[in-house]
Amino acid sequence: MKRIRAIGALIGVASLLGGCCGTPSYTPGFWNNDPNVRSQNNCYNYSNNKRTDTFAQPGRASGITLTLANMNCADVAPAAIADGIEAAPSANACPKGCVRIALVIAPGWDYHWYRRDADGMWTHKPGGTPATNLDNSGNPITNPETADRGPYTVFCGYFCICSSATEGNGHENIN
Repeated sequence: MKRIRAIGALIGVASLLGGCCGTPSYTPGFWNNDPNVRSQNNCYNYSNNKRTDTFAQPGRASGITLTLANMNCADVAPAAIADGIEAAPSANACPKGCVRIALVIAPGWDYHWYRRDADGMWTHKPGGTPATNLDNSGNPITNPETADRGPYTVFCGYFCICSSATEGNGHENIN
């Protein structure tokens, strides 16, 4: 019941914002061309479509600090949820106008986020490196569950965010 209310609240947010929730198109130049934007924004920034120039971390905006010991689904997902991101039961369960993102983990080492763009394909930005629509084998990402994710062997699940269709202007409270 709590999850239904949370998804309902996200639908309400999208309605209240009068259509400003939108899905961005894959526009890597925004994230890649300026060396400061590229180096100071990571996969969490990119998946949330929010430029903060803080190398944002799940939960940091909510006072949660993750460590290497916390690099697991049970800790990273709730930290992101504390920032306002909503858990979704599947890749296609987000309300209309909301963006789907996915969390994966390299156990005991790191987390990584993917974003589903307006064309239905998935993209990501590994740390301070360029945003890309390719997996670790150089293939377009059609599904983050089956893509070559390198050391990110644990698939944690899908989440929903309210974003803007304009690159870098997401609405989530991340830092």
